[in-house]
Amino acid sequence: MKIPPATLLLTALHLLSLPMALAGLEPGEQIQIAIRGVDPAEQQKVNGTYRVGESGGVRLPLLETTVSAKGLSPEQFARAAEAAYREAGIYARPAIEVETVQGGDQKGIAVLSVSGQVRRAGETTYRKGMTVIQAIDAAGGRNDFGGRNLLLLRGGKQYCLDFTNLAHKNIVLKPGDSIQVEQKGILDRWKGSEERVKVLLE
Repeated sequence: MKIPPATLLLTALHLLSLPMALAGLEPGEQIQIAIRGVDPAEQQKVNGTYRVGESGGVRLPLLETTVSAKGLSPEQFARAAEAAYREAGIYARPAIEVETVQGGDQKGIAVLSVSGQVRRAGETTYRKGMTVIQAIDAAGGRNDFGGRNLLLLRGGKQYCLDFTNLAHKNIVLKPGDSIQVEQKGILDRWKGSEERVKVLLE
């Protein structure tokens, strides 16, 4: 039986696409994560775009260690991330969806930096509407030496925020911002001023 050329062409294209479809996640690749089955406030901590690190792992908010992603499909990584949150006792029944960020969509992924007295210092992916406390949570939260003074660097200017002030913790960040959690002193007093921070609260 003679197979129509169009059928042959479609079959060939399908076979060519299989390696791409079966290929697992690789270092440097960007993935989009959405979590369900948890409170909306918790969803905001996790939902966002993440990068597979050079070691093949992905650093997710609230987890102490990276979740291995290299060689896994997005679906497999989603199940691994769910298991990591359950085993850590953070979420009881998380439902995670993962999609790869394709091609040019990876360009221009915004990041911000969290350093100082946090559990996982480094860059974290910026998400629209991200607040100071969400960025610190994404870095694992303050460590045992973390004080109340937070330094926000934005556009070459430095602002001292007070971690005990709810309004300060809810300041919305911008791409490229940098936050440093200072070490607590014997007297852990805030070193900033309301007048200086006022511009960030407007």
